[in-house]
Order: sequence, then C-alpha cells, then structure tokens
Amino acid sequence: MTISKIQLFISVLLLSVSLQAQVFSGKVLDAKTAETLPFVSIGIPGKSVGTVAQLDGSFNITISDIYNNDSIRFSIIGYEAKKMLVSEFKALATAQKAVIKLQPQDEILSEVMIRPRDMKSKILGNEFDSPSITAGFTSDDLGSEIGTVMKLKDGKDYYLKNCGFNFGRVDYDSIIFRINIYNIKNGLPGDLLHQLPIYITVYRDQRSAEVDLRPYNLHIDQDFILSLEWVQDLPEKTKSLMFCAGFFGNKVVYRQVAEDVWRDFPIGIGMWCDAEYEKH
Repeated sequence: MTISKIQLFISVLLLSVSLQAQVFSGKVLDAKTAETLPFVSIGIPGKSVGTVAQLDGSFNITISDIYNNDSIRFSIIGYEAKKMLVSEFKALATAQKAVIKLQPQDEILSEVMIRPRDMKSKILGNEFDSPSITAGFTSDDLGSEIGTVMKLKDGKDYYLKNCGFNFGRVDYDSIIFRINIYNIKNGLPGDLLHQLPIYITVYRDQRSAEVDLRPYNLHIDQDFILSLEWVQDLPEKTKSLMFCAGFFGNKVVYRQVAEDVWRDFPIGIGMWCDAEYEKH
C-alpha cells in the first residue's frame, strides 16, 4: 500500500470515528428540591470519557457509539451515585435535554473528635516552592485531577489542620478547583475520606494557597492522597496553571477526566498537608 493510500485510509478511519462521536447535553438536579447541582462528576468508569457539571448544573459530554453498552455514572459527595447504560442516556438526551436527578443521602452526623492536648505538628507531602521546575495537569478537561501521596509514620494517628499548594504559574484571573482526599488502594486513590465537598479558588499570579481542613474532622492513621480536580470550565484554553515541582519527593498520581483510571509518575509537585499527632 502506498503512502498516499495509507494516509487516505487513516483519514477515512478518523472521519468514521468522529462521525460516531456526538455531544450530549443535560442538567443535574437535586431530586427533592429540584435545585441545580454544581460540579457533579460525570463519566464512564475506567474510560477516558468524562466531564463535570458547571455552576448551573449543566453539562456537555462527547460519547462515541463504541461505549453504548457501558455505563455512565453521576456522582458527588452527599448524594447517591446514579448509573445508567450509555445507550439509555443517549436516548434520553436525544429526545430532550437530559435531566438527571440525584437523591440526597441520609445526613450523617459528623464525629466529635477529642484531640489530645499535647500535639506535635508535621508537614506531609512536598514543599517545593521554586518555579524553576514546574509540572501540571495532563489536560484542562473537566474532571482532570492531579495529586500527591502523603506518607505517615506507622502507628500514629494524625489530625489534618491545613493543606496547601505551591504554584509556579497561574495565568487565569480566577479558577475553582475541588480538593479531594483519598485513602490508598494498590498505590492509587481509593475512596474519599471526607463527607463534605472542599473547594478552593486560585487567582492570577498566586504562588501559594492554603485551606483550613479542621472543619472536616479528618482523622487519619494511614498514608493518603491529596489532589486537586479541575471542575470549572473556562473559555480560554491557551492559559496555564503549573505547580512547583522537583525530581525527588512523593510521587504524583493523575487522571485525565472524571471516572478515568488513575496513573502515577515519579515526580514531586508542591502539595502538602499540615497535620498534628500526639506526643509520646
């Protein structure tokens, strides 16, 4: 086969795939109040197909026909996750703008933690703060996420006070991210460890940002992962946000979109937690 025929074959193949992929729109609502739900994660588990609902609950997601027999999942802290076949979702979105209603979970009373009086503070993670080496998200797709492993000393109980992020570059006027804290399963993020959503707004040229974690009552006795998730869609895609980074330090974990599989990479980025544990 000649080069021109190969190029033609590839062009036809790519055109065929693109014709099979469509953009589907919808809105996510609270099933009880009918209020819109912002920042709901939407995606096909284990596939690089996902997005996040915006402040008004609206979303757009591009799905190819090859996923028709897979399931699409809608999830956010405080609500029961909802799954349906992709083919079912497509039929709903084609007939009209898809309206997805999520059922609130029964309210869980937060535990009252009694902290020991004699505590010692420890910084976990990476404190890189030089912009000479930077690293960032693999994409600015909604649901793209990047995190760092936080390693604890065995046998100690930690109480998380703050978490922080050191940036090498922020071009956006302002942008909202979701903070997620996971336990670890097989070296990668597992289940969320908090019962309320945590958000942070980052501003142009900001070099560091901290969030008070004490209201979330996070008591941890094993290694965990702190991450930032891209949840706000912005029209300007040529701008950038980068973290201070280093070649040594706790590794990075990342995924490209919501519900995608996690991967890791042996580089450190400026993400850290201030934690306390009891002195002995």
